[in-house]
Amino acid sequence: MKSTFLKSLTMSLVGMFLLLPASYFMLTLFVRIVFGSKTLYYAIAPSFLEAGSEIFPLHKSGWILYGPLLAVILNASAILQFQFRRNTKKLHVRFFFSKYWLNTAIAFQSILLFIALTIYLIIQHYRY
Repeated sequence: MKSTFLKSLTMSLVGMFLLLPASYFMLTLFVRIVFGSKTLYYAIAPSFLEAGSEIFPLHKSGWILYGPLLAVILNASAILQFQFRRNTKKLHVRFFFSKYWLNTAIAFQSILLFIALTIYLIIQHYRY
């Protein structure tokens, strides 16, 4: 029980830290659209938009786009758990679902954030 709780809590904290760059980018985009302040947005947006030639960039644009995906994968591994049992003739697989809501909330937020970033990139691609 304690190891499941610690795994769930660890994956939740890692997921939150992986969401920080994408959340900061969306916050700067929101400030630019609503309040018209372009300073924060132009400090981070060019590196995110011009990194299209690399599939897996490992600088801030990679963390903005792939951070939510990695958070979904990590939190899904904490939500869904597998147990393999081998009998004499068969292999049995059992699925368990975690009862901790924080992993589910972070996975859901990560999916929504990744969809928003994808829509933003598609709009920027067709705009320019």
